[in-house]
Amino acid sequence: MSDEIALLQRAQLAMHEGRWHEGAELFQLACSQNTNNAALFHNLGVCLFALGQAKPALDSCERALNLNSGLWQSRLVKARAYKLLGDPEGADNELQAVLVNQPNNQQVIVDRADLMLNVFGSPLLASQMVEPLLHSDEYAQDAQLTQLMAGLYDRDESAQVHNQKIIDFSKHSLRLSDEEQTVYTWILLPRANEKVLPFHPQWQPIAGRKRPKVGLISPLFHASPVYFLTIASWIKMAKQSDIVIFNRGHTNNWATDEFKKIAVEWQDVQEMDALKLANQIWESQLDVLYDLGGWMDPIALKALSVKPARHMFKWVGGQSVTTGLDSFDGWIGDEWQSPISSQHLYTEPLINIAGGYASYTPPSYLPKSSITKRDEPVIFSNPAKLSRAFMSYLKTIPGKKCFVHQQFKYQRTKDHVLSFLDESEVEFICPTSHKDALTLLGQHRVMLDTFPYSSGLTAREAMAMGVEVKGKSGVLFCERHTAVFSK
Repeated sequence: MSDEIALLQRAQLAMHEGRWHEGAELFQLACSQNTNNAALFHNLGVCLFALGQAKPALDSCERALNLNSGLWQSRLVKARAYKLLGDPEGADNELQAVLVNQPNNQQVIVDRADLMLNVFGSPLLASQMVEPLLHSDEYAQDAQLTQLMAGLYDRDESAQVHNQKIIDFSKHSLRLSDEEQTVYTWILLPRANEKVLPFHPQWQPIAGRKRPKVGLISPLFHASPVYFLTIASWIKMAKQSDIVIFNRGHTNNWATDEFKKIAVEWQDVQEMDALKLANQIWESQLDVLYDLGGWMDPIALKALSVKPARHMFKWVGGQSVTTGLDSFDGWIGDEWQSPISSQHLYTEPLINIAGGYASYTPPSYLPKSSITKRDEPVIFSNPAKLSRAFMSYLKTIPGKKCFVHQQFKYQRTKDHVLSFLDESEVEFICPTSHKDALTLLGQHRVMLDTFPYSSGLTAREAMAMGVEVKGKSGVLFCERHTAVFSK
């Protein structure tokens, strides 16, 4: 066997097994030895993207396309890299370029629907895009998940019916297969059945340890609701427990540094599949694990379906609706967000915290309350939350409405609003930073909250700056964020 063939085999095996650093190094070496092989540059791009190195991945896939313009897989990686780099329009251009010649490319359709739902704020369009894939052998689950998430923002059916569809999906799709479970080592860690509390001051650690080992898993360990609504609890818990963080995201900023300060162990597990992730968590032998990703990270939920930790709780982060799993010891809420009367909507036992399920820790740059307030109501929310019902409600309110969000720099996002309201009634403002957004929000007298999906962190930020929040509560967890403000 030649050295070149041996190198390629090692590189391909590393990529196949998810050893991305090794794969990137080997493919980099292979590319330097064979500069005209498009597949090598593509595979290098795949490994670099898996490591969160979006710009090098973009460059590598561009090199692959220069050598083979028909390599649509490189366009797909480029699209994902553009999205990670904050250029969704560049991402969409790459995806549409593939669809010109392959209009039925299912993977590309799924990725484009994700952009429509999570970036351009068009849940109905995302749902329509994946409709043809519902009977696909390979992408039916992706299509179902897209429609279920889109339905949280805008739907025609009742909350109860939609909630049951989510539970059914979880039951059939968020589980390791029988074959995978034979590989998983859960049998060595029996599930604990004793009733436990989510923030017990005296967790009893596994025998042989002096301090409990507490795991946190999320793709949101940055300046996100996970930081602002939970960091105070983790700082307190770190004084009496050893915090292990399983990082599922690639965004890093000042808040990431704060999480790292309280962790005795930090594990980057962004690109692990569900089986590998379940085993990685199990090997840490945790006393308790808090899921802070929820429906933001279905792969992690699938890993958690086999309960790889002694005790598990669902808390802030993708906490829009029940996970549908039966592996959690509790769902952390409160009497307003998840009243006990709503237990039938959850597969997790409800554990309601007196006084509120989360506490807000403001950033150092939170502006002081503005003395002079603008009378025009402000809508500051992910554009995906601008449902037909909410926009129809806005039509009944005379005068100008101010829409604040960075995604309004995209014309297609503005067009959704303008399909309901006259241009004279609308002011679009695109903040350039979180600090800028808070400054803009604090200048208004009233914030109109979206429905059915209401604002969580943003509503708390508004209240902290003296802005009145007006909204209405629904049935599901994500529809009840405003309930606490009207208590």
